[in-house]
Amino acid sequence: MLDFHARYQHFWFFALLLIAAAFCAACSESHRSPTDPELTPASAAAPMSATKAASPAGAPATASAPLAVAKNGNGHGGGGGHGKPGGDLTLAIQPDVWNTNWSHSQGTVSALIDGSDLDKIDLSSIVLIGKTGGTPVPAQRAQLAGNHVRAFFLQSAAIASLDHPKSGDVVQVTVQFTIAGASKSLTGQVRIVGPGGGGGGGGEVHLTLQIQPDSWNTNWPHSSGTVTALIRGDGLSKVDLKSIVLIGTDHAAAPLPAQRATLTGNHIRAWFAMSDAFKTLDTPKPGERHKITIELMADGVKTDLTAQIRVVGPGH
Repeated sequence: MLDFHARYQHFWFFALLLIAAAFCAACSESHRSPTDPELTPASAAAPMSATKAASPAGAPATASAPLAVAKNGNGHGGGGGHGKPGGDLTLAIQPDVWNTNWSHSQGTVSALIDGSDLDKIDLSSIVLIGKTGGTPVPAQRAQLAGNHVRAFFLQSAAIASLDHPKSGDVVQVTVQFTIAGASKSLTGQVRIVGPGGGGGGGGEVHLTLQIQPDSWNTNWPHSSGTVTALIRGDGLSKVDLKSIVLIGTDHAAAPLPAQRATLTGNHIRAWFAMSDAFKTLDTPKPGERHKITIELMADGVKTDLTAQIRVVGPGH
């Protein structure tokens, strides 16, 4: 009897062990992710094959992306999009009316150079050349200021560089310099005038012009402000202040008389209405440069002084 009960207990003990083992196996299978791949030999080799195919031999697949970004980030060339250095430079001679009496003057005439790559100009190399084959006139001094380079030459040396200039002549002068190691030449025209009135008066008239401000805004037609012409030089007392007018680039526009003009110390200042001054320009657009002429009578002689202004506007 005891033997029967012992066998019966052993039977149920083994049955419970089998049920527990089956339950654990079921739980392990139920916790497996439905996305887990079957780890068969074929599927285990597939990811390695794909990786090798996507990558160049001997390099990780991600190595090429940072190199492409680095190359794109350094895409700005040194030419600024306009070819050789200084390809868009312009020259303005101030004043562009030269007097035959300058041979006795201690004053200066200046060359105003505008454009890009100004910092690449060798300022010590700037010279002025009058007649073809003539001796270059070195600048007394030259400076880079803001968006232009200005070089100064003795008036006596400048007029002497021309080939027998006579009143009424229009002659070409050249300003030459080195930029980024290369030689560059710019040309401009000047008009020759001489003494007026048959020997009276004594003293000479040598004047220069500066327009303030020299940036004119497209909003000026609605402005009540003023723009001024600042005139300096020798012979200021000989200027007829009532004769001062402003002439723009619109040939159909009448000369604009100054609202008022005063002689104070070493300069003359003439005021013009901004709205009226802007109307003397020929279809001005932001970014353009226009030549402004101030016409006046000095010692009985009509004299023209010129300067350049830049047109600006919204977003410029």
